[in-house]
Order: sequence, then C-alpha cells, then structure tokens
Amino acid sequence: MAMVREVIDFVEELAPPDLAEDWDNPGIQVCPPGGLDRKAERVLVALDATHALERAGDADLVLTHHPLLFRPPRRIGGRWYRVLRAVLEADAVFYAAHTNLDRAEGGVADTLARRLNLRVEREACDGFGRLCEVPGSEEELLNALRNLSPLTTVYGDWEGVSRVLVVPGAAPDGLVMECLRCGVDAVIAGEIKYHTRAELLEEGIAVVELGHEYSELPGVQELARRVREEFRDLNVEVVPPPDITIIR
Repeated sequence: MAMVREVIDFVEELAPPDLAEDWDNPGIQVCPPGGLDRKAERVLVALDATHALERAGDADLVLTHHPLLFRPPRRIGGRWYRVLRAVLEADAVFYAAHTNLDRAEGGVADTLARRLNLRVEREACDGFGRLCEVPGSEEELLNALRNLSPLTTVYGDWEGVSRVLVVPGAAPDGLVMECLRCGVDAVIAGEIKYHTRAELLEEGIAVVELGHEYSELPGVQELARRVREEFRDLNVEVVPPPDITIIR
C-alpha cells in the first residue's frame, strides 16, 4: 500500500511544479499532522475541492485541479468558514496541480486535444494550448465537441476548418495574435472574453466555447486514470462538477 507522499510524488512527476505560473499556488493546500505518511487507500480527484467535500471524510488524499487556497482569505467567515471547517473535519491531505498540469505533457491541454480526436502539432499559448490538425471531417469534430460538453457553443463559419488552436479553461491574453501567428481556422476554448471573441470573428477565425469546467474535466479524468494505473491497490474516484441545468 502506497503512502500519501508517494502518490503526490507521482503526480509531481506527471506535472512538475516548476511548470506552474508564478502567480499560481499548486502543491499541498491542507495537510493534517502526519498526513503525508499515512497509507493511501482512497483518493478523490476533482476540479475543485468544494466538489469533493461531501465525500472527503472517507478519503486520505484529495487531488484537485484548482487550488483550494488560490487567493487565501484575509478573514474567515461566511462561505470560507463553512469550506475550511469541512476541509479540516475531513482530515485528509488536499493537493492541487493547476497550471503545471495544464502545461504538462499528457496534461489538461494534451488530453482535451486527444479527446477531440485531433492531431497535435506543437504547444502554443506559452504551453497552455495545443496547435492541432483536424484529421477527420468538420462534422466529426462538431459531434465530438457536442459529446464532450452540453454547453458547446459555436460562433462563426465552421466550413473548411482544418487547423485549430485548443486552449482549455480561460483563454489567455494575446490569444488573437497567437491564432494569427499559427494560421488557424478556429479556436476551441473553455471560455473566451467577449471582446477577444469579437476580434477573432472579425479575423475570420471560428470560435468554440465548451464551458470552463467541461474543457478541463478530461484532464482531471486522465490524471485519475494514470494514478489508478500506477497504484493498482488504490481506490481512485473522480468527483464530477455539480450538474448544470440548461434552459433553452
């Protein structure tokens, strides 16, 4: 049976912390005394720590994509009081792999491209995106997008799309210039600012928005799969984000 610290060491091999942005806060978020040296029997994997709180009491380790303490509060009250109380009562180690997992080989960006059956050419957007070829038909890609996210929204002309830029999560500043440099027909992202989207459409570049969580969830699922594959005796469970009600 592996120790909690061994599972974390493995995650850091997959997503080295030095790949993270300076403003980010990956790594151990909460650790009870002796938590790293406990046997890891049950591991939860989630986009956000708050998604896993109801089940965290039975877990030894909670792996999340978004850091629990991304912007630590100056005072504890209201929502933060409830969240931190639940975290402490869970008595589990909370660990986050954020922008380092986004950028890593086989991480969030790579996994989204693979899930859409795209052929990756190279990294883009400072490692947060992937420049890809579309090996199949436009309709096949549209179907893959619909199957991935119920929030999929397509803007612009999709006809003839053969080269795309894939950027999970929130699209970064400078996206328009990156798309022009790469010569893409479309960009697929979790979410894009309104004015950035307008600029892309003016340049004749189609835009697909999947929803932030749906664009990153494949990367979280892949992380869980790799941990499960490495530690066969672990109970590894993916906690999905809350259900979304779509009003049409």
